[in-house]
Amino acid sequence: MMNRVWLSAWTATWIFSNTLPGITQTPPNSSNPPVFQDIQKNVYRPEIQQALQLGIVDGFPDGTFRPNQPVTREQAVSMIVDAINTMTPVDLNAPPTETVRPFTDVPSDRWSYPKITWAQWNIWPAGTPTGAFRPTDYITRGDLVAFLRRAAETIKTNLGKSPALTPMNPPLQFTDVSGYNLQLTQQMSAYCRVASPVNEKGTKFAPTANASRAYTTAAIMRTLACVKADPR
Repeated sequence: MMNRVWLSAWTATWIFSNTLPGITQTPPNSSNPPVFQDIQKNVYRPEIQQALQLGIVDGFPDGTFRPNQPVTREQAVSMIVDAINTMTPVDLNAPPTETVRPFTDVPSDRWSYPKITWAQWNIWPAGTPTGAFRPTDYITRGDLVAFLRRAAETIKTNLGKSPALTPMNPPLQFTDVSGYNLQLTQQMSAYCRVASPVNEKGTKFAPTANASRAYTTAAIMRTLACVKADPR
């Protein structure tokens, strides 16, 4: 089931590879992941290499990874769903588990439709207040971490565990968050530092800033690692 589902997702990606480089284009678990010179001194290099090994993310035709490039919301969902699939099977062709209101701006012929639809059914069935997903907007760091919190809860539930996330580290106290983002970043910084300072320096999380490819990749890999280590 895993191979069939992954091949289907890969095929859709390959068809659009000319316009959507940087999304997975090579089989997962490759023994020789590509080496990109523009990540050699990047603070997130180890996690990027792990994600390349799993086939969650890929580089560009010019041999770069472009770690500082922002990630769109649909690209982030594609990466997150592929990451979930490394721990618990994802069937993009499965019928919905409950009635949800389809996003108004994700047509069925869009490359990301299968993964966004699966994510809506399984990760955030409530959808959005406006009914729109805004697939081509860049995802903010705050929204990315919120998605990953729900993804972690989903993986744990599918593995037969409690959806509660066990703190693994003392929470970080960011100086630029409040309200919802304060609660979110405290919880997810304690969860293997999924929420972390910009470029791992200072005390600012920058919740409304665009999430870079490097941070998005690292946050996803930290989520997987924490779910695996979560004792509950």
